[in-house]
Amino acid sequence: MTILDVKNIKKVYSGKGFNTEALSKINFSVDEGEFIAIMGESGSGKTTLLNILATLDKPTEGNVLIAGKNVSLLKESQVAAFRRKELGFVFQDFNLLDTFNNRDNIYLPLVLSNHRYESMKKKLDKIAPELGIEKILDKYPYEISGGQKQRVAIARAIITNPSLILADEPTGALDSSSSEMILRLFNNINKSGQTILMVTHSLRAASYASRVLFIKDGVVYHEIYRGDESSGDFMERINQAQSVLGKRGV
Repeated sequence: MTILDVKNIKKVYSGKGFNTEALSKINFSVDEGEFIAIMGESGSGKTTLLNILATLDKPTEGNVLIAGKNVSLLKESQVAAFRRKELGFVFQDFNLLDTFNNRDNIYLPLVLSNHRYESMKKKLDKIAPELGIEKILDKYPYEISGGQKQRVAIARAIITNPSLILADEPTGALDSSSSEMILRLFNNINKSGQTILMVTHSLRAASYASRVLFIKDGVVYHEIYRGDESSGDFMERINQAQSVLGKRGV
């Protein structure tokens, strides 16, 4: 089943005396259960693409279908509810509220969707042991480490059982040990059936994906599949692909 279908997406930013094309005819799809990494240099269009997929921006042309719904046609009044139901988000800077303890940060998307407390508690009781966060639920974000914050953020992303998790440089603010822990968690979450799309600069992070899309100058210009390779072997192949494509000036 196709969870995400991106069709001929173009994004142009216009102002007085200028037009900047950030994306040009982007096409790709993501099937249920895939783990996709998107790589590209700064300014390549990754952030613009992610914002469109996250329903935070609209394309100038083209359509984005998530779980069969054309999000480009959603009314403003429908967008927030769709985002809470179908999408989970993991950010580089965690986006946790320091005025809420970790438990309430995780509950937030469910609270906004009017879930009952008993239902929220049942969902959290199931995922907290898997993420190793049982002992920090009553602490506040400023009382825990970066790696722990990202685990709390992942819990918030998956507690709604979304169709798609969008991760924006999820290991970018972490040390190597915490990064590896988070990547293993993503791998386990993906193996449980969760679909993940991750934007990253990190070769190591991308090596955990099942497929890598390369974007440059607003165009998806290449992709490679992991297959049965180890993450180490796949990381080397990602690095080689970047080097070869860079030399060709693609």
